[in-house]
Amino acid sequence: MNYNKLFFLFIFFEIISCSKNQLNDNPFLQDISFEKVINLNLPQYDNLKYSGGSIYLSSGGIKGLLLFNINDQIMAWEASCPNQYPSQCSTMIIEGVQSKCPCEELKYSLATGQILSNNNNSQYPMLLYYSEKNGNTIRISN
Repeated sequence: MNYNKLFFLFIFFEIISCSKNQLNDNPFLQDISFEKVINLNLPQYDNLKYSGGSIYLSSGGIKGLLLFNINDQIMAWEASCPNQYPSQCSTMIIEGVQSKCPCEELKYSLATGQILSNNNNSQYPMLLYYSEKNGNTIRISN
């Protein structure tokens, strides 16, 4: 048997067997496309100028965005509770450096997106969006 053909087949199967690693295969949150640009010079974003500062934006994402400054890097999280379908009470609220789902009373870290209080049925972390800081401008997108 021709070893070149075997090598080619091996490489071919390796390539097609590789799949895109899904970081969020959460069945509760749909994949939407958006882009939002904010200017940190505006007074409504003053809290984001300091490490540990956070704000809620009602526009962008599914139920809005939770923005958190960690060491001058802005984390942009989906405001929908990650472990339930979007509903009337599924918009998370900010409590210091944590977010809380009002429906289930589950808490998450705004720094990592990981769940802090678990009830065995909760398995998904917060959904993180891409954010890029350039000077005093932040671009958030999915």
